[in-house]
Amino acid sequence: MIGLFLIAALAVEVFLRQVPNNYTLKQKSIEKQKNQIEVLLFGDSHCLYGLNPKYFSQPTFNLSNVSQTIYFDQLLFNQYVNRLPKLKQVVFCIEYTNLSQLDNTGDDGWRKFLYARFMHVDVPSINPFDPRNYLLTLTQSPYKTRDLIKRYIKKRTILDCDLNGWGNNYLQKDRIPAEQVASKRAKIQEDGLTDFTINARRIQEMINLCKQKGIKVLIVSMPQTRVYERYLNPKKLNKIIQTCTSFEQKNPGVAYYLNLFADKRFNDEDFYDADHLNDQGAVKSSEIVNNFLQRISK
Repeated sequence: MIGLFLIAALAVEVFLRQVPNNYTLKQKSIEKQKNQIEVLLFGDSHCLYGLNPKYFSQPTFNLSNVSQTIYFDQLLFNQYVNRLPKLKQVVFCIEYTNLSQLDNTGDDGWRKFLYARFMHVDVPSINPFDPRNYLLTLTQSPYKTRDLIKRYIKKRTILDCDLNGWGNNYLQKDRIPAEQVASKRAKIQEDGLTDFTINARRIQEMINLCKQKGIKVLIVSMPQTRVYERYLNPKKLNKIIQTCTSFEQKNPGVAYYLNLFADKRFNDEDFYDADHLNDQGAVKSSEIVNNFLQRISK
């Protein structure tokens, strides 16, 4: 019995190490494109699904990922900013959750090992004695791993993005009406925190480095549905907008803010669920962001 368990555990470990995932694809793709990339996109799932490099005028790569925090935005930014010789503009997506996100909490607890192993990121929050450094089977619950394997068996892939890093599996035809999930999503995402000091400092540090290199910075708040916004803390939302606006005010000619939170150009048909754009909504937002980047580049 123990022998069968060990064989099964080994098979799962091999599966997690060998089957291409978003992290491995993004790492390999950005390495192949590093000499052409002029625009680099950072953020969480709102950026992953909402900004498609295909609709940008300049060579663009989306380096965002599901639940990616500003902590990892900065680690990735520092890893690549000196390795992209043609980089001219950087986009940081700031949402309702990521300015208040505490380090090493939530999904960071297990995703950090994926960044370290698959994207070769030096993650300071990882304890070198943590066994998850060596066994990916320990990073997620057995149920999540089971679902991942079932998905691979059904679709022959666990990839959620294309070669430019855009999340391509939130399709309009599969959209979930916002009314069905808005309350639940807002409740899950609310951390009750309004201290943005640490993450605001990280953004400013990245802006400072961009200023030294002549790189323009665009901070974007991606669209959300009206019904989702009704469940958010208005004071926190206003503070997020004020904080993002302050980056533009403190860094004239370098940093800019584009607030699409409640942009009326978007309607329910543009969303996959309460707060994520679908593939058609991504076309609209990508064109808007691209046009803004073109204006500030002049």
